[in-house]
Amino acid sequence: MKKIIWMTIAAVCILAVTQSYASGIGIGIGIRGGLNFSSVPSADDFSFIGTKTDGGLVNLELLPDSYTGFHFGVFGRLMLGNIFFQPELLYTETGQKMAVNEPSGTGGTSEFTQEFSHLKIPLHAGIQFGPIHVGIGPVASILLDNTREHIENLSINYNTATIGYQAIAGLKFGNLMLDFRFEDNLSKFGDSVVIGNEQFEFDSRQRSYIISLGILVF
Repeated sequence: MKKIIWMTIAAVCILAVTQSYASGIGIGIGIRGGLNFSSVPSADDFSFIGTKTDGGLVNLELLPDSYTGFHFGVFGRLMLGNIFFQPELLYTETGQKMAVNEPSGTGGTSEFTQEFSHLKIPLHAGIQFGPIHVGIGPVASILLDNTREHIENLSINYNTATIGYQAIAGLKFGNLMLDFRFEDNLSKFGDSVVIGNEQFEFDSRQRSYIISLGILVF
């Protein structure tokens, strides 16, 4: 998958250079925002049973429910003929629903949502066909903060920086751009889960479906 992504980006770059000699160059700057629908694929496989410090058992599950978040930020757009390069800087909020069950205790089941704030830096390359554009590119994500309800004897370690990719398809009418995007991670987001005195390896790779509206202001 990684080879296919980088080969696609390289092919678009080569095509852009060859066409730039025969076509005009355009530069734009804009703002954008929209909604993210994120979840962990095959979340049913992410279940951990550990021993608490008091000797009781506790079970942690990642629920398959999708979390609706948002994003906003700025972007640049470089046109070389009908080829575009589009770097972006976005503040993004995502989340993951989880459940804690204490089968051997009296705590019962508690559901909670882990929420994340990211700084995301996508770099798209693609082709514009009239009002239609398609593209692909890498996206770097820096974890700014994560919040959740306090669950005793439970801690989750997340990586502060990850790399992934986005595939986009959209429409452009004048200065307005509507994008539909799919984002997946190439590096794991979660590192380990600690339940009481038990530690488990944790490989959480969130996927997101994104609707984004952009406006070119310059």
